[in-house]
Amino acid sequence: MIPFSTEDKNQSFDDTSELKRPFNFSYDLSAVGQVKGTISTQDQIVEFHLHNNTNPLIDLLKGMINLVFEPSHIWGEDNISWVDWYEEEGGIKWVLSTEDGLLVRIKIIRYEDFFDESTGKLVLDTALNLLDFYYVVVHRLDILIKKEGLLNYEQKWQKDEFPFTYFLLLKKHLIEKGHWISTKERLGPLSDEIDFLLT
Repeated sequence: MIPFSTEDKNQSFDDTSELKRPFNFSYDLSAVGQVKGTISTQDQIVEFHLHNNTNPLIDLLKGMINLVFEPSHIWGEDNISWVDWYEEEGGIKWVLSTEDGLLVRIKIIRYEDFFDESTGKLVLDTALNLLDFYYVVVHRLDILIKKEGLLNYEQKWQKDEFPFTYFLLLKKHLIEKGHWISTKERLGPLSDEIDFLLT
């Protein structure tokens, strides 16, 4: 167990073993303008292959931000984010919802044709601690951007910049909640970019 100490000495957070329902997320630039990855739980796995005709990262991070920074469940309303990820044929829809801001329900629906709802099939359905889920996603992106750097990311993705503002908002939220363990990923091009910024 790797505890993360916060100002509250009674709080600790374990990178993986504290997840009551393990959730995994991978997201890798596989070729110019393409990304491959997986979304998985103990017994459910969803693979995706996305192209830069849309901006999947910004859509996902905005959806995650909406759940915590626009907490409509407080006013007795549904707190749900829908995120569409388009593939060459069909794609997947994330449905993220929370009733209390503590537990998040995650549904993934795969569509053979996004314009025909009858082709939709539920391929993942799980619920886990909201901060655990956010940590898994943001931690993976933290490793990605430290490895690739902002400029390399844009050159490889060849369309949109890395959604740095949304990423930092979520990372800051996790740190403030005592739910963050620093990645051991060595800074690559991002280190040089920070030096350029500070020069």
